[in-house]
Amino acid sequence: MSEALKILILTGAPGVGKTTVSKVWVMAHKGVAVPGDSFTDWLYNSRIERFSTEEEALVANLAVATAVQYLKTGMGVVLDYVWRANGLEIIKNRLEAELSSVQQKFVHLICGLEENHRRDQLRISDHQMLNRVDMVNLELSQEKWPQHVEEIDSTSLSVSETVAQIENTFSTK
Repeated sequence: MSEALKILILTGAPGVGKTTVSKVWVMAHKGVAVPGDSFTDWLYNSRIERFSTEEEALVANLAVATAVQYLKTGMGVVLDYVWRANGLEIIKNRLEAELSSVQQKFVHLICGLEENHRRDQLRISDHQMLNRVDMVNLELSQEKWPQHVEEIDSTSLSVSETVAQIENTFSTK
């Protein structure tokens, strides 16, 4: 019997471990990671404000369109981005409309600020977010998360422990 097709949607502040967890998860599932930042890198139009609701809606729609194509080929998918509640609702609604049989898991990764900054400093200097880590943590802490978003604190977890905890949330759906 083959494993059910899965899509993991990860959100969290910069440096919390989304991309690292994504890479390990997709390797285990022979899948693909779709980083939302790739889509924002395409936007060079001053009409679309950076980090705005409009930008997030565009990224969510592009990410889902891309994910659907991979899912149709039988690959598991991770959507990795600093999603807010609005973007997650767009993703959930589109996935349910287009691929209702796919197991979905929405995870908000968090970690303590000191650990978050330590992880951010491990990045190459051009990719470090520095003060943005605090800004995004504050913004995300003020979000009203939908019930289907599970919070996982990875402060004291290894990457493999975080991935195992995510896998456990799929099985308890």
